[in-house]
Amino acid sequence: MRVVVVHPYMHVMGGGEKVCLQIVRALLEEGHDVTLVSEPVNQEELVELSGSTLLKDVDRVPYKPFEPKVKKFLVYQRVLHHRLMVTRIKMIEADLEILTQDVMFTCNVGAKRVAYVHYPEYLVHLEGAKSFSRLFWRAYYAPVIWYWRRQIRKIDLFLCNSQYTRNAIKERWGMDATVIYPPVDVDEIRPATKEELVVTVGRFVREKNYEMVLEVARLMPEVKFLIMGRRQDENYYRKIESSKPSNVELLTDLSSEELFSILGKAKVYLHTMIGEHFGISVVEAMAAGCIPVVHNSGGVREAIGDLGYVYNNVKECRDCIDRALRENVEVSRITKHAEKFSSKSFRENIKRVLREEEILR
Repeated sequence: MRVVVVHPYMHVMGGGEKVCLQIVRALLEEGHDVTLVSEPVNQEELVELSGSTLLKDVDRVPYKPFEPKVKKFLVYQRVLHHRLMVTRIKMIEADLEILTQDVMFTCNVGAKRVAYVHYPEYLVHLEGAKSFSRLFWRAYYAPVIWYWRRQIRKIDLFLCNSQYTRNAIKERWGMDATVIYPPVDVDEIRPATKEELVVTVGRFVREKNYEMVLEVARLMPEVKFLIMGRRQDENYYRKIESSKPSNVELLTDLSSEELFSILGKAKVYLHTMIGEHFGISVVEAMAAGCIPVVHNSGGVREAIGDLGYVYNNVKECRDCIDRALRENVEVSRITKHAEKFSSKSFRENIKRVLREEEILR
């Protein structure tokens, strides 16, 4: 089959991009002809992120990077930009189109369409807005919501990253989805001799809620905390750096080897984002034998299963970390749980579901 995989914004090189490239790899392993629609990215980077030289054989259709003309109406500029790109992409002949970033980027190629949904559309101004403000933003977003709904109706099969996201898809879109947990490079991670160390991993962006790490660290001055991640939002990084207590250290732009080495030594992994859709970093930490301590929300609770601790507030978080540090951890049980989320398992599940749904032939 000729398959087009659409993932316009590849530069992030995060969890969503791993999903995209592992789907491409799964299709190539089955002998399908695959075309990847994305902004220009070095081919070697694709090979490294996918873990397979098969990615060298992928046909590429360039998607021009989005450059807003003004700082307002960004979502509408993005939709218009995509529609201009579609006129070029529609010339591709394909049997199947797979969307791995957002249903907004449907290109109308292929007889069937599959979408892997990380979370249904999130319009920040509508979430938690006051009554008058909500009316304004609802009117502002009405055309783009209509556009989203129109694209949703074109999808034959929805896949998603957690039961939490599946429930949100049912609630917001009135559609069902099949859960396939995202791929994690657990084979590259090994536990080491554990130290009294609490680690947190993720980009420095506001939604990661690193203020929680600082609050807990102030209540536990005898414990060392590490926050490791890319400085995506420089202002937020500086805010955390300037307000952290002395027992918190920030490490940025580490290589995968350096990151996994530190995870291997840490005893506890603290996850502070509220409403995380899944939590790839949590599974990576568990592959390194860390005891997970996560917020009682989102899909991250599915990621840890019956292991680790769940908290609702700062005090509970401190108590959970204290118990985890004193726990005589059974590392093998934690690492075995993480193996369920391997990239190989993800690819096999993708192949199985697409066959069962008669999408692939």
